[in-house]
Amino acid sequence: MKINAKKRKVSPSFTLLETLIALTILSFAITGPMELASRAIQSVGVSQNQIVSSYLAQEAIEFVKNVRDTNFIQGKNWLAGLDQCLAVNGCYVDIPTYFSSGLPSAISSCGSQCPAIKYDDTSGFYYNYNIGDDTAFTRKINITKINVNGVQDEARIRVEILWKEKNRDRSFVLKEDIFNW
Repeated sequence: MKINAKKRKVSPSFTLLETLIALTILSFAITGPMELASRAIQSVGVSQNQIVSSYLAQEAIEFVKNVRDTNFIQGKNWLAGLDQCLAVNGCYVDIPTYFSSGLPSAISSCGSQCPAIKYDDTSGFYYNYNIGDDTAFTRKINITKINVNGVQDEARIRVEILWKEKNRDRSFVLKEDIFNW
Protein backbone atom coordinates (compact mmCIF):
# COMPACT_ATOMS: atom_id res chain seq x y z
CA MET A 1 0.00 0.00 0.00
CA LYS A 2 1.35 3.24 -1.06
CA ILE A 3 0.54 6.47 0.75
CA ASN A 4 0.58 9.50 -1.37
CA ALA A 5 1.71 12.39 0.73
CA LYS A 6 1.67 15.73 -0.85
CA LYS A 7 4.96 17.41 -0.56
CA ARG A 8 4.80 20.97 0.44
CA LYS A 9 6.77 23.17 -1.84
CA VAL A 10 9.19 25.41 0.05
CA SER A 11 9.23 28.93 -1.28
CA PRO A 12 12.35 31.07 -0.97
CA SER A 13 10.25 34.23 -0.45
CA PHE A 14 9.78 36.07 2.87
CA THR A 15 6.66 35.92 4.90
CA LEU A 16 4.85 39.10 5.88
CA LEU A 17 6.12 38.84 9.46
CA GLU A 18 9.74 38.47 8.36
CA THR A 19 9.36 41.51 6.10
CA LEU A 20 7.95 43.64 8.92
CA ILE A 21 10.77 42.64 11.27
CA ALA A 22 13.37 43.43 8.62
CA LEU A 23 11.81 46.85 7.98
CA THR A 24 11.75 47.61 11.72
CA ILE A 25 15.43 46.74 12.10
CA LEU A 26 16.28 48.79 9.03
CA SER A 27 14.35 51.82 10.30
CA PHE A 28 16.16 51.67 13.68
CA ALA A 29 19.47 51.38 11.87
CA ILE A 30 18.71 54.57 9.92
CA THR A 31 16.93 56.73 12.53
CA GLY A 32 19.42 56.08 15.33
CA PRO A 33 22.42 57.66 13.61
CA MET A 34 20.21 60.44 12.19
CA GLU A 35 19.02 61.39 15.69
CA LEU A 36 22.59 61.24 16.98
CA ALA A 37 23.76 63.54 14.18
CA SER A 38 20.89 65.94 14.85
CA ARG A 39 21.77 66.22 18.54
CA ALA A 40 25.44 66.68 17.70
CA ILE A 41 24.60 69.59 15.39
CA GLN A 42 22.47 71.20 18.12
CA SER A 43 25.23 70.85 20.70
CA VAL A 44 27.73 72.51 18.34
CA GLY A 45 25.67 75.71 18.47
CA VAL A 46 25.49 75.59 22.26
CA SER A 47 29.22 74.92 22.51
CA GLN A 48 30.01 77.78 20.14
CA ASN A 49 28.07 80.27 22.27
CA GLN A 50 29.70 78.99 25.45
CA ILE A 51 33.14 79.48 23.92
CA VAL A 52 32.27 83.01 22.75
CA SER A 53 30.91 83.88 26.20
CA SER A 54 34.04 82.59 27.93
CA TYR A 55 36.24 84.70 25.62
CA LEU A 56 34.10 87.79 26.25
CA ALA A 57 34.37 87.25 30.00
CA GLN A 58 38.13 86.72 29.87
CA GLU A 59 38.52 89.85 27.75
CA ALA A 60 36.77 91.91 30.45
CA ILE A 61 38.98 90.43 33.19
CA GLU A 62 42.09 91.27 31.18
CA PHE A 63 40.78 94.80 30.58
CA VAL A 64 40.40 95.44 34.33
CA LYS A 65 43.87 94.02 34.97
CA ASN A 66 45.27 96.28 32.25
CA VAL A 67 43.67 99.34 33.89
CA ARG A 68 45.10 98.30 37.26
CA ASP A 69 48.59 97.92 35.76
CA THR A 70 48.36 101.24 33.88
CA ASN A 71 47.26 102.99 37.08
CA PHE A 72 50.24 101.51 38.91
CA ILE A 73 52.68 102.71 36.24
CA GLN A 74 51.14 106.21 36.28
CA GLY A 75 51.15 106.40 40.09
CA LYS A 76 47.35 106.56 40.38
CA ASN A 77 45.00 104.73 42.71
CA TRP A 78 45.00 101.11 41.55
CA LEU A 79 41.25 101.10 40.75
CA ALA A 80 41.08 104.66 39.34
CA GLY A 81 38.63 104.98 36.47
CA LEU A 82 36.70 101.85 37.42
CA ASP A 83 34.22 103.55 39.77
CA GLN A 84 31.19 102.56 37.68
CA CYS A 85 32.24 98.91 37.88
CA LEU A 86 32.36 99.22 41.69
CA ALA A 87 28.66 100.19 41.74
CA VAL A 88 25.96 97.62 42.44
CA ASN A 89 24.60 97.67 38.86
CA GLY A 90 28.05 97.05 37.41
CA CYS A 91 29.41 98.42 34.16
CA TYR A 92 30.16 97.52 30.58
CA VAL A 93 33.35 98.35 28.73
CA ASP A 94 33.76 99.22 25.07
CA ILE A 95 37.29 97.98 24.38
CA PRO A 96 37.72 99.71 20.97
CA THR A 97 36.69 103.05 22.53
CA TYR A 98 39.24 102.50 25.30
CA PHE A 99 42.04 102.16 22.77
CA SER A 100 40.89 105.15 20.70
CA SER A 101 39.62 107.63 23.34
CA GLY A 102 40.86 106.49 26.72
CA LEU A 103 39.38 105.15 29.90
CA PRO A 104 36.62 107.58 30.94
CA SER A 105 34.62 107.28 27.72
CA ALA A 106 35.02 103.49 27.50
CA ILE A 107 33.28 102.57 30.76
CA SER A 108 29.54 103.04 31.26
CA SER A 109 27.14 102.06 34.00
CA CYS A 110 24.77 99.23 33.17
CA GLY A 111 21.83 100.84 34.94
CA SER A 112 18.99 98.34 35.05
CA GLN A 113 20.37 96.26 32.17
CA CYS A 114 23.56 96.20 30.13
CA PRO A 115 23.17 96.74 26.38
CA ALA A 116 23.72 94.00 23.83
CA ILE A 117 27.22 93.63 22.46
CA LYS A 118 27.44 94.39 18.74
CA TYR A 119 29.20 92.39 16.04
CA ASP A 120 30.99 94.19 13.21
CA ASP A 121 33.26 92.13 10.99
CA THR A 122 34.30 95.09 8.81
CA SER A 123 36.04 97.20 11.46
CA GLY A 124 38.33 94.56 12.90
CA PHE A 125 36.65 94.96 16.30
CA TYR A 126 34.23 92.10 16.48
CA TYR A 127 32.57 92.89 19.79
CA ASN A 128 31.80 96.50 20.65
CA TYR A 129 28.86 98.74 21.56
CA ASN A 130 28.89 101.31 18.76
CA ILE A 131 28.93 99.73 15.30
CA GLY A 132 27.34 96.58 13.89
CA ASP A 133 24.46 94.27 14.59
CA ASP A 134 23.28 93.36 18.08
CA THR A 135 24.34 89.92 19.23
CA ALA A 136 22.57 87.77 21.78
CA PHE A 137 25.28 88.56 24.35
CA THR A 138 25.37 91.13 27.16
CA ARG A 139 28.36 91.61 29.47
CA LYS A 140 28.32 93.03 32.99
CA ILE A 141 31.43 93.69 35.07
CA ASN A 142 31.25 94.02 38.85
CA ILE A 143 34.26 94.82 41.02
CA THR A 144 34.06 94.34 44.78
CA LYS A 145 36.79 95.59 47.09
CA ILE A 146 37.84 93.01 49.67
CA ASN A 147 38.80 94.26 53.10
CA VAL A 148 41.60 92.23 54.72
CA ASN A 149 42.65 93.46 58.18
CA GLY A 150 41.40 96.96 57.41
CA VAL A 151 43.32 97.19 54.12
CA GLN A 152 41.60 97.07 50.72
CA ASP A 153 44.44 95.77 48.59
CA GLU A 154 42.34 93.06 46.98
CA ALA A 155 39.34 93.18 44.66
CA ARG A 156 37.14 90.53 43.12
CA ILE A 157 36.22 90.93 39.47
CA ARG A 158 32.99 89.21 38.48
CA VAL A 159 32.03 89.15 34.81
CA GLU A 160 28.64 87.81 33.78
CA ILE A 161 27.78 87.09 30.17
CA LEU A 162 24.09 86.59 29.43
CA TRP A 163 22.48 85.36 26.23
CA LYS A 164 19.29 83.71 25.04
CA GLU A 165 19.51 80.48 23.13
CA LYS A 166 16.48 78.60 21.84
CA ASN A 167 14.20 80.53 24.20
CA ARG A 168 16.36 79.63 27.20
CA ASP A 169 18.34 82.12 29.24
CA ARG A 170 21.99 81.15 29.44
CA SER A 171 24.82 82.65 31.45
CA PHE A 172 28.53 82.34 31.97
CA VAL A 173 30.22 83.81 35.05
CA LEU A 174 33.95 84.29 35.50
CA LYS A 175 35.55 85.55 38.72
CA GLU A 176 39.11 86.52 39.48
CA ASP A 177 40.77 88.26 42.40
CA ILE A 178 43.32 90.97 41.71
CA PHE A 179 45.68 92.73 44.08
CA ASN A 180 47.12 96.20 44.54
CA TRP A 181 50.81 95.89 43.83
